Amino acid sequence: MRPRPEDRPELDHRASRLLDEAIDLVIRRQNAPESAATLQAIAAWRGRSADHDRIWRRVTEAHGLSGSALGGSAKPALTRRNLLLAGAVGLGAGALGIWGLPAMRLRLQADQLTATAELLPMAWGDGTRITLGPASAMATAQQGGTRSIRLLQGMAWFDVAPDPVRPLVLRLNDGVEMRTAGAAFEVSQDAGVVNLAVARDSVELIAPSRASIAAGQWIRLDAENGRHETGSRDGALAGAWRTGTVVAEAEPLQTLVARIARWLPGRVVVADAAIGRARISGLFDISDPERALDAAVRPTGGRLRRVSGLLTVISSV
Repeated sequence: MRPRPEDRPELDHRASRLLDEAIDLVIRRQNAPESAATLQAIAAWRGRSADHDRIWRRVTEAHGLSGSALGGSAKPALTRRNLLLAGAVGLGAGALGIWGLPAMRLRLQADQLTATAELLPMAWGDGTRITLGPASAMATAQQGGTRSIRLLQGMAWFDVAPDPVRPLVLRLNDGVEMRTAGAAFEVSQDAGVVNLAVARDSVELIAPSRASIAAGQWIRLDAENGRHETGSRDGALAGAWRTGTVVAEAEPLQTLVARIARWLPGRVVVADAAIGRARISGLFDISDPERALDAAVRPTGGRLRRVSGLLTVISSV
């Protein structure tokens, strides 16, 4: 069950600290189930604020540690590592390619989560249609006069119902923000790079810089240093991944790999920085994602190596 918006605290620095504290208390409770001091400490911690209590409930629910699971002296000692790994399995983190605390943070924040190769179509009452891409997460809010979405991870397609009074505001990681009164567009964030391609109308990039991206245009933004590139291509190619094609236009291999990897189980690591910076263009058929990945890497002279069933390494040797 996803947390309701009122139960989903924004995970700023303070909430991240509370999450760490809650995990430590869970470990103390499991390892000393009869300790009155630990029980008192938990009760006092939960009583400090509504956010303390909400995060405690989400941590115990996510790990299946509520009720009797927190008691019983016969259980083996619990460590932070074991707790995080157990939670990662319970949250489907293996499918998302994320582990431990990052997985829990997504779980706490997200209204929608997708697994590897999963597409999630959604429709709002105002006629807006959204498709959340694979290994992605987002949080939504339609309250009062706002239509707000936060893309926490991954990629999505938006076909926004026109409404100049209530524009849709989309927030991504690293302070990236955009707004539209009624565009159709795709956006992704892969390896620290944001890609936006517009199919209809226009999207206003608000932060970290201001720009207007019209139909048939794209922008690629490095969220870390604010540098961006722009270009033009057929608007019909925006969101082509929904029907099995990933599009790349002079794109760094590392960002293209991160996108294709959303259709592959496990992790894909680019071990050679020079290969990762190589620019790749093309259309990649993700009905066979391993073949698509190989086709993306081959022009760089790199090679794929399967280290295990859940790890693929891209290198020059």
